Amino acid sequence: MARIQIGPESIYYTGHNLSCSRGKTATAIVFIHGSGGSHKSWPVRLRSNIKEADRSRSVYLLDLPGHGRSTGRGRRSIKAYADFIDDFVTTLSLPHVILAGHSLGGAIALQSALRQPPWLAGLILAGTGARLRVHPDILNGVRRDYADTVDLICQWAFGPDASMALIDGSRKALLETDPDVTWGDFSACNAFDVVSRVGEINCPALIVSGADDHLTPPRYGALLNEKIKNSQYRLIQRAGHMMAIEKPEAFMAGIKIFLSELSRSIEKDAGKKRHPM
Repeated sequence: MARIQIGPESIYYTGHNLSCSRGKTATAIVFIHGSGGSHKSWPVRLRSNIKEADRSRSVYLLDLPGHGRSTGRGRRSIKAYADFIDDFVTTLSLPHVILAGHSLGGAIALQSALRQPPWLAGLILAGTGARLRVHPDILNGVRRDYADTVDLICQWAFGPDASMALIDGSRKALLETDPDVTWGDFSACNAFDVVSRVGEINCPALIVSGADDHLTPPRYGALLNEKIKNSQYRLIQRAGHMMAIEKPEAFMAGIKIFLSELSRSIEKDAGKKRHPM
């Protein structure tokens, strides 16, 4: 657990191997949660699973401004959130980063990738799309009756196998977020549209969809897979929008394979540089 100061905001993050991510060849994974969420939106065993796959890799799970334990206010646009992510990465002096984003977080990762920052090594995009329209009952309801709208969100966010305990936990977590911050997140998603540009992204990408996701249907992920040349697509059966916590084993299995393939590719490229033809 740690904090960094970015301007007037104190940003909270936790993770694994946080002190080993600043070498010249080190690659970190930065996980970005969805609307109204926090670092707790990711599976509890995520850090240990990645540690099992690669002990040298650093994992950062952050709370966006105004969310969880971070101070400040949420942003009102995906571009503003992408500015924040760049500040986070550069403040920590992370040389190589894989951005892993869920829903809103995926949109932030896509926006960041379109800027082609020198530190970006790859993307993990879960339950997201190049365009994210938000249902009016959610967008308007957050300001009209937050508690009832959170109930509606949780009804739509989970697949058929989700337990009531899991759903109730997500409901309680959303209710802890300032309604104005959550509304700002959904408003940012609603205005987000990079369909015409997403084909410009050329870094390796893993795209994950839940087969029973009613908020960002699988066709959103399939379109990303079609447009992003260097991408692979995984569809998790009987999972909804919250696939990472609904089906953590299946979610992590895909990430492990992607990270393994990405590591081999990086090592291969490094070998070519050491021994040019």
